[in-house]
Amino acid sequence: MSLAADFGVTLTQHVLGNQGHHPEARGQFSALLTQIGVAGKLISAQVRRAGLIEIWGATGDTNVQGESVQKLDQIANDTFIEVLRRSGCVAVMASEEMDDVVVVEPELAGDYVVAFDPLDGSSNIDASVSIGTIFAIYPRTSPRGEASAADLLRPGREMVGAGYIVYGSSTVLTYSAGETVDSFTLDPASGEFFLTRADIQMPQRTRVLSLNECNGPYWEPWVDAFLADIKGRNDAEKRRVTSRHIGSLVADFHRNLVKGGLFLYPVDKRTGRGKLRLLYECNPLAFLAEVAGGAATDGGRAILYVPLDALHPPSFLVIGPSEDVQLAERLYRA
Repeated sequence: MSLAADFGVTLTQHVLGNQGHHPEARGQFSALLTQIGVAGKLISAQVRRAGLIEIWGATGDTNVQGESVQKLDQIANDTFIEVLRRSGCVAVMASEEMDDVVVVEPELAGDYVVAFDPLDGSSNIDASVSIGTIFAIYPRTSPRGEASAADLLRPGREMVGAGYIVYGSSTVLTYSAGETVDSFTLDPASGEFFLTRADIQMPQRTRVLSLNECNGPYWEPWVDAFLADIKGRNDAEKRRVTSRHIGSLVADFHRNLVKGGLFLYPVDKRTGRGKLRLLYECNPLAFLAEVAGGAATDGGRAILYVPLDALHPPSFLVIGPSEDVQLAERLYRA
């Protein structure tokens, strides 16, 4: 029996099948998603071999976020940029690791712009904890010719696609073009991503809380009230809520998407702001959460409606089952 018969639909087949539902499509979006899959395979291969070829550890540089750049951060960043630059589908890219955008040469530029975090959770690399790539896709707004950062400075609701690739016990690519959220697992033998979870729906009850409670002294009072409400669902006879925090946003989100959990990164009273990046982390994951029936907020509004006037603004984030996200909003506003 063939691998296709064993495992089913490949990423390319799935993307092209969806393209058939849109007669106006020109094929660039499908090609872009396929190339993102290629970049994911290349990065996955490096992650698996990191300890053997001495690409663990820091480069000695600091990125625009003030964080130490890991060797694999740089490799993943360069890989993503080069694959997408050559795809013919992208006009401009923004990376969490870089101060400014990467503008693609006009002769190679396509109809889309992409923002990405090349390796989320990279501080966990040396411990072999799951890490991942997060990406957001927007239609280009600038006329033909050279694009600019302005093509990316838009609220998340203008995205046409988003997803992530988790590098863990297996390599899993999850994406949505706004209709369903679907996950594909990389088969090392064939080098293909095969559909393993179709039309994922986020469970509508919080079963898992994902947050670093050691930061509790630096949170605003409403967070304590929110956590007390969630934890209060447990009783002596049944534990309905537990805690799981990997410390890798993309891995925490993937588990919560599948099993039913809520991720929370509150404002830190010491700085007066959140930490996660709106463009590269919050927006794409909020897009996926909403398509899967969940929600995401910065307390005052849905993440996808937050205006964007710079490439690297930080945000507070609550993301998970919609009812509990709405509860967080009510307590935040009270």
